Amino acid sequence: MREHSMRSVLLVKAVEEADKTGALITPAERIAASKDSRRDVATAGDDGRGALSGAAQRMLAQRAGILARRLVERYPFIASVRDAAAGPRQASLLVIAFALLLGFGLSALDGTQRINLLAPGLIGLLVWNVAIYVLLLVRAIQRRGAAKGRPLSRLLAHNATAAMLKLITRSASFNAPLADALKSFSHEWIDTARPLLLARATRVVHLGAASIGAGLVAGLYARGVALDHLAGWESTFLDASQVRALFHVLYGPASTITGIPLPDVVQLDALRFTGNAGGERASKWIHLLAASVAVFVIVPRLALALLATTAIARWSWAMPLPSSLPSYFRNVFGAVDSSIGRGIVMVAPYAHTVSAQSIARLREMLPKAFGSDLAVDLREPIAYGSEDDFIRHLPDRGGSIADIIVLLFNLASTPEEENHGTLLAAARDWMASHRRQAQLLILLDASSYAERMGSDSKRIDERRRAWEAFVVDRGLSAAIVDLSTPAATETDAQTIVGLKKALWQPE
Repeated sequence: MREHSMRSVLLVKAVEEADKTGALITPAERIAASKDSRRDVATAGDDGRGALSGAAQRMLAQRAGILARRLVERYPFIASVRDAAAGPRQASLLVIAFALLLGFGLSALDGTQRINLLAPGLIGLLVWNVAIYVLLLVRAIQRRGAAKGRPLSRLLAHNATAAMLKLITRSASFNAPLADALKSFSHEWIDTARPLLLARATRVVHLGAASIGAGLVAGLYARGVALDHLAGWESTFLDASQVRALFHVLYGPASTITGIPLPDVVQLDALRFTGNAGGERASKWIHLLAASVAVFVIVPRLALALLATTAIARWSWAMPLPSSLPSYFRNVFGAVDSSIGRGIVMVAPYAHTVSAQSIARLREMLPKAFGSDLAVDLREPIAYGSEDDFIRHLPDRGGSIADIIVLLFNLASTPEEENHGTLLAAARDWMASHRRQAQLLILLDASSYAERMGSDSKRIDERRRAWEAFVVDRGLSAAIVDLSTPAATETDAQTIVGLKKALWQPE
């Protein structure tokens, strides 16, 4: 789904979920939009793997466009919120303009008519950029850099949504329900669009670094036109032979490109500033400096910015679907088309029998967390030691059609590598190979252990931490719930948040 469509879909979804009474969008308008969208698209539903088909995505996008227009007509500032979610372009331009000025200032840092060829500002700029390239290469090899981003990129990505969050905060003063819906939209949008926002911020970082180099080059040439400069070097610790070796690193590539030869040791010794003596006219050195900055800074940074641009185009054209969209799709279209079936949450307990009270709690809690149209399919317990057999027959036992597979463990059990660990890893790998669009939830029932330990909260916390660490070591997350506790408004909300955070989907 494209970026602008995803923004509208998540915005309308947040409003519908918060607007239970139909004050913001009436039930009639919702049904009419669903019918219009359903009529214009021939087929819809999932693709047999739990994912939304292209037709289903187009239906959601078309329906969201209809309802978003209604919302904007009634509350025009919503358009500003939706547009601000993409990030402020003006801020990016300001960063680039500031970088140009910074580079221009570096060219005149010493404030004299001498150009020091070993100036700390120049060497620092080149070394900093080379260090960044090495770091990016290491992260690319480790396959971590693109997902997490560097600190500056993360900061810019966070600030990209600042205008949207300010608008939402301001809206609370005149329409609290709408403000709540917009807050929900902002959280889901930021989670969904994080790779896109990071790619945009990364492009700004690279363009800013290239602009510093461009500003430095422009400043050098501006000074060279206006003033008669001398170029040379001075150092307390280095002699001419050592400087020659350093010059071959700093200016060797530029010399090859421009055809300007580098001086030998004798010529370099004559270039050394000693009092008022030393140096030579700076024209050729300005060309070498400019070429070196281009080689080490401008060209690589522009290439990295181009790579970021391709990533932006890829994410903008086909954004990943939030795990909540399939159930939302069935919710909004199921009422107008009976062929759009209900989703399935398959619950497979491991080595314990689930009580009737816990079953009732599961049937109440899971649809609240993942969609009211989901049917909870409770399976027979997985026998201790039969982990491989369960995975082997998982497709025939509901795994091939379930939207969410829940492995239900008992917190009273001590996690064991050869049993619990085997099941977790096997389920994770099977879904990564066969059901990439389905989700996996690791759920631990704390009811029997809490009853056994009574008021010994320390033992309970130790067991919780042990299980959480055990599950995290396998690349998953765990949600721990006391299924014997009746739902309460506040605790139920916290439980639902925990369930959503623990939901895992193969990348």
